[in-house]
Amino acid sequence: MRKSKTDNDLQDVMGCTCLRIRRTTRLMTQIYEHALEGIGLTINQFGLLANLYGVDHFRSTGLSMGALSERLGTDPTTLNRTLKPLAAKRLVKNTPSPEDARVRIVCITEDGKREFLEAIPSWRLAQARVESALGTKTKSALNDLLDLCSDALSRSE
Repeated sequence: MRKSKTDNDLQDVMGCTCLRIRRTTRLMTQIYEHALEGIGLTINQFGLLANLYGVDHFRSTGLSMGALSERLGTDPTTLNRTLKPLAAKRLVKNTPSPEDARVRIVCITEDGKREFLEAIPSWRLAQARVESALGTKTKSALNDLLDLCSDALSRSE
């Protein structure tokens, strides 16, 4: 029996790289979200605070919305949605840039630094769970492959 075009299409769709990554991402996100829920942060919020903490630690200034959006690999609308609850909890603030009032600068607050540092042990538990499930070599190889893919895909736009 010959395979039809629809059969071939369906087989290709079932092997879709994007769908596989999304399934794995959902599972991975659940692990981190569960670990951070006691702190009251999502993994996206934790990552945002980590980036702002690092910028503050090394440069003592925040990042523009555009620069932060690019650094996180997200669009400005999604970034705004992630920032709102953090701003409401006074973990971050955004202010006009001294050079250009149209540009918003996002900074981590002292409360944000404290919350980020308090969340690290919970994040470490999630990291350990992922490493235990995947193995150290696989986790490291996955991280390298994800970085490689991210770089290649960003150049292909």
